[in-house]
Amino acid sequence: MKRFFLPLVLALALAAAGCGGDETEESLLDEVFVQPTAEPDLLPTEEDLRDRFEGTVTDPHDLLVGTCFNQYTYRDRNDLLAQLTTAIGCTRPHNAQVYAIVAHEAPPGTPYPGEEAVNSWGQEQCYNQFEPFVGLVYEKSQLDIGMITPSRTDWEGEESRRRISCFVHSYKGLLIIGTMEDIRL
Repeated sequence: MKRFFLPLVLALALAAAGCGGDETEESLLDEVFVQPTAEPDLLPTEEDLRDRFEGTVTDPHDLLVGTCFNQYTYRDRNDLLAQLTTAIGCTRPHNAQVYAIVAHEAPPGTPYPGEEAVNSWGQEQCYNQFEPFVGLVYEKSQLDIGMITPSRTDWEGEESRRRISCFVHSYKGLLIIGTMEDIRL
């Protein structure tokens, strides 16, 4: 899973967010964003995580537009970092929501263009799809953009996955309650 941040744009968004003082926006923020529960000092193991995750375990590449999801990081049996993705109803606290899925324009059989090229193309596509979903330009939003991108194995594998899933999440690391579609936040 790949995420990207636009530092300059984010700085502008933070500056814009600090300017208003609109009490209605503040109360909406309190209804939409919640603090995550405290993380343990050590990452959980897969066995520990089974008792704590919410939602239905799913392949991140299978998430659909509008799906809210959580991501959990844990240590696998080989003590390596691994990630678990669960689809969850948007009324429950969640990490993110898929707002667009775009298929890379490269024709079948085209060699993997590299992580940087895929991410760059995906960033542009996700940015362009942000405002139509959220109802506000990215630079003024309280949300950030993330992506689920294909790896070389995904791209060149039997399924030839070329899709990039764009998702919104809190740039402050907060959990979200509700759908972000037309939230204008």
